[in-house]
Order: sequence, then C-alpha cells, then structure tokens
Amino acid sequence: MIAILLATLSEAQPLIDLLKAEKRLEQPFATYSFEAADGHPGGLVIITGIGPQEAAAATDYAITDRGASRILNVGICGALTHAVDPGHMCHITAIVEGDVLLKDPTTPSQPLATETLWHSLPSARLVSVSEPVFGGEGRTILANHADMVDMEGYAIVQTCCRKGIPYQLLKVVSDRADDTGHEELHLNLTRVSTILAEEVVAGLEHHLAPHIQSLMARLLHFVKIEHNIFSLPLLLAGAWLGAGRQWPGLRPLLLILLAGVGARALGMAMNRILDRRLDQLNPRTASRELPSGKLSQTQAWMVAAGGLTVYLAACTALGPLCLWLSPIPALVLITYSLLKRFSNLCHYGIGVCLALGPLGAYVAVSGSMAIDGATLILALFTFCWISGFDIIYALQDIKSDRELGVHSLPAALGSAGAHGVAALTHLVAAAAAVQLWVLVGAGLTSGLALAVTLTALGLAYCSKLPLPVRFFPVSAIAGIAGALIAVL
Repeated sequence: MIAILLATLSEAQPLIDLLKAEKRLEQPFATYSFEAADGHPGGLVIITGIGPQEAAAATDYAITDRGASRILNVGICGALTHAVDPGHMCHITAIVEGDVLLKDPTTPSQPLATETLWHSLPSARLVSVSEPVFGGEGRTILANHADMVDMEGYAIVQTCCRKGIPYQLLKVVSDRADDTGHEELHLNLTRVSTILAEEVVAGLEHHLAPHIQSLMARLLHFVKIEHNIFSLPLLLAGAWLGAGRQWPGLRPLLLILLAGVGARALGMAMNRILDRRLDQLNPRTASRELPSGKLSQTQAWMVAAGGLTVYLAACTALGPLCLWLSPIPALVLITYSLLKRFSNLCHYGIGVCLALGPLGAYVAVSGSMAIDGATLILALFTFCWISGFDIIYALQDIKSDRELGVHSLPAALGSAGAHGVAALTHLVAAAAAVQLWVLVGAGLTSGLALAVTLTALGLAYCSKLPLPVRFFPVSAIAGIAGALIAVL
C-alpha cells in the first residue's frame, strides 16, 4: 500500500479532493484513505505536520502502524536557484541535511533512487532544514548545494532507509525562499498545490502493483480458493448422512460441491467489498486486492454475482426444496461481515455460514427438512469449530480493531479474555465431535478421526504456533477430521 505524506492540510487538500479521499483517523496524524479507481491503487494520505521530527514520526507511523509498503513524499518547497520557478515540479534525485550543511559546507548530498513513476518531470536536488528559509546568509550556502529547500524530505528519506521501504519525493516550488518568500508562498499555495495534485494522480495511474499477477491469479487469491478445504468435506459429510450413511450418487454430490464453491465465492467477495475501507486502514489487510487496487470494485462485484449465479443454478438443479430454501444461506453469506460494525459476537457469524453447509447438503440428498440427530450435531461442531478459530485469528487485529472501532471479542476482552471464550467454544465443539462419534457407531477408524480433531483443537492454544498457522492449516485439519468422523 502506498502512503502519500504532506506537511499541511492546505497543500494536501487538492490531492485529497482529486483522490476522493475520506478522513479516517485523527491520532496521532490526520489520515485520509482513498480507494483504487481509474487505474490507480488505493492508499493513504497522511498529514505529517511541519518539521523534520514530525515528518520522521509520521513516516514511522505510516510504515509501522498503517502497513505502508511505499512512501511518496510530496509538497511545496522554496526555490534556491533560477533553474526552477514557482509552479515548477521536480522529482528529487539527491538530498542533504541543511542544518549539517550550514555547519560544514563540504557535507555531501545523498543520491536517491532514480526509478520513478514521474519520468516526464525534471530532476532536482533538495536540502531540508529545521527552520523555514526566507532569505539570509544561510540561503546562499544552501543554494550552492541544492535547487530546492523544504523541512521534511530528509527526515522522511532517512526513516524509509532505516525501515527498508521504497520511497519517492516530488516537490513543487511555491516561492523563491527569499525576503518576499513568505508572502509569495501564501499567494501561490492554492495554484501550486493543484498542480502537485494533478501530477501525483497522473503518476499513480501508472502504478505497477495491479499488474504483477495475471487476472486469474488475482481472482483466485481474492476468493481464497484454497480455503474451500474448510467447507467441502463438511458438505460431503452432510450428504453422506442425508443418504442414510451411504454413497449419495455422483450427480447430487457434484451439484452440492458446486453450490458450496459458488456460495463461498459469494460470501468472500461480499466480505471483501463491504470491508474494503476497513481493510485499507488495517496494516495486515491493506495489501488485499481491493484496497491495493489489484482488483477493481467492478471485478469484485462480478465475482459476487458469478458466485451467486453458480450457487442458485446448483440449488435449482438439486430440486424445488433446495431452490426454495436457497435465499437463507445466501442472505447470511452476503451480510455476515456487517456484524463487526455492531457486535463483539461477530465471529459466530462465520460459524452460522459454515454450519448451514452440512444441513443444506443433508436436505439436498434426503429431500426432507427432517434432519437427523447426527447431522444436527455435525452442524453444531461446525459452528463452534470455525467460530472459535475465528476468535483466535482476530487476535492479530486487536490494536487495529480498537483504533478503527471494529467490534470483536479480542478488542473487547483482550487476548486472555478472547482465548477464554474461544476455548469454551472449542470445548463445545469437542463435546459435539465425541457425541457425533457415538451417534455414528463409535468405530475405530472414526475414532482416529476424532483423535485428530481433538488434537487439532488443542493445538489452537499452542503459543509456539503463529496465529496464522493456527487458523490455516490447523483449523482446516480440525474441520476435515471432524467431517471424517461422520463419513468413516
């Protein structure tokens, strides 16, 4: 994700307007988010404040707290030579710390990377100082080493270098940094800030990130196609039970799996569409397809529509009862991600989504809504299994959720409290798994699946395993093994 840093709101306002950026956060720095559109990626506009210390702190905030993977520092500056005039815009190829330079005129400039998205702009040398320059003897010394002067550029470059983050600097001249510079700056501010904004947006439209992968690869990653492993085994188990614990036949099985894949694509696409602005402000999710601009909203809506079409077509082929019931899972899948706006119990929304899977598969095969006890217990296991893991997965986002006002159990209860609720939820899942094993005959091979299920549930609380690993593949192992309890 790209973060664009400017010193003041006055010089940033035309850019904010052009990008249609919306204010999201105030502390510790005013932060505006803009969505991917018209060929440019999504990102953040951050107001640093005036001065090197403020600029360094804001850069660190953009990288560490907001997850920026590229920094673009743009803004106004003073001209030190006649090579540039007010309104001229340049990309910076060398920079030097002015306060050091004033003490030691032999201080060398630091060359900057020449790669830029703004190839048509002329290059310039920049010097950064801690106090504004409006004439005086110091201006003459600085002019011998640089074309432009600002107050933030050097601090931003140094912070990016320490963090190993790529950066670019674009500066537009607002004044001549002489005795009349203060008045000239205020006179030219609106005009040069508009020039700056238009050039920045034009450059962003050539951003390379959206084209790194093929469209198909981006679409598959968007819907997390590999995560179908969570739900498909449970659909198979529901179908097995619905057919009287025997092979249900190839046609209904394939239609059930097709409905499951379509439903999951619908749910994932709607989740990403509805959460795109929250994802943009969470460092962990800022690189997802929509906030990063790798996919457009139109493409995301097409995925959702395609998933819904596949799901409804499969339900139609499975018979009138499935078609009549089909709006229920669809509505849950479309809306469950909204729960995080108002309920700390939002994790149980995904539990409802997946628990409907084996129930629907049972109805599809049996042709009846009189669901047997084993399938109800399987649905209970599914509900508690995935809900508990979702609580654990959300531990990664405690800081971001609290900052953004997102409701979650980790944000409300802290790590220890959330672990406790997840453990209680998984205890119910474990009890349901044991009961399912008893109901299907308490066989040896089924018992082995039960043992794997219980072990995987326990590994969810192994602190030596990273949180993402506990969610995938550990949770997938628990779910697959839970489905096998019924099938074996």
